[in-house]
Amino acid sequence: GSYVAGQRPGYCTIVMMNNNKYATKRLLISTLLTLASCAGGAKAFSTPLRHKRFDYTSKRGPTQPPSKTPWQVPRGGDLATSSTSLKSSLIGAIDVFYKTMPLTSAFITCGIKASAADLVAQKRAEMKDAAESSLSATDEEILNDITAPLEKRRNFAFFLYGGLYQGMAQEIIFNEIFPKIFGQGTDIVTVMSKVSFDMLVVSPFVCLPVAYLVKSVIFQYTVGEALARYKDDVMKNGLLLKYWSLWGPVQCMTFGVVPVHLRIAFIAVISFFWLIIFSSVSAKGQRERELECSLEDGVSCRIDG
Repeated sequence: GSYVAGQRPGYCTIVMMNNNKYATKRLLISTLLTLASCAGGAKAFSTPLRHKRFDYTSKRGPTQPPSKTPWQVPRGGDLATSSTSLKSSLIGAIDVFYKTMPLTSAFITCGIKASAADLVAQKRAEMKDAAESSLSATDEEILNDITAPLEKRRNFAFFLYGGLYQGMAQEIIFNEIFPKIFGQGTDIVTVMSKVSFDMLVVSPFVCLPVAYLVKSVIFQYTVGEALARYKDDVMKNGLLLKYWSLWGPVQCMTFGVVPVHLRIAFIAVISFFWLIIFSSVSAKGQRERELECSLEDGVSCRIDG
């Protein structure tokens, strides 16, 4: 039962060696785990920089990303993106304006358009008269002194006609009344029904007479005189034939292709050119009436408008 001298120190040495082995193993395992986690973190940190910002694997060696100055922004870069965004927001605002305020947008668009078209027609007529007349230098000087100014009342009449009828009235006729009568489809039967009704009923009995009635109010002559002028332009100057030749194909596109809220704007673009024709026809008829009146009684009986 007693211990021999020298046994206890050897036993302690063996136990300490065994403990050191376990401690060494734990130390090695924890070291490996630490290294593995550090390697994973370094990989996760370095990967986005290598792929998203710039490439360090170029054959020329590591390069730094060049700094961009405002005049070196590449096409499709920040300035192009902001410009595209601005254009998109502007187009969106215009689109919303025509959707949410149809009558106001129709009046503004068509009124300004009609006024501008009449200005062009008046300028064309003035240039045509100057080209047809062969005047001496003295005559030209006299003419410059007595040249008639812009016909403001005529221009205002076209502004009202464009805004009230071509804008607001046509918005109601084409986008509210026509869909209730003919439906909202864009098939060929529906489109041709709308176009035919517009050409044969609305245009000769509403659209064109209204233009002459507006002018009669501005220039203060009777309704009978206005309708007589309309009949004259239809019979002698081919007004209705000119109208059909232009607006027949255009209205097929209006009812078949153009979105509902943009129909009046589309019509306004085309009618700019139509109003130049219409204003010229109206002015031609007026000159013929003045000539006939002058030949009848020997004096000029010019009636404005």
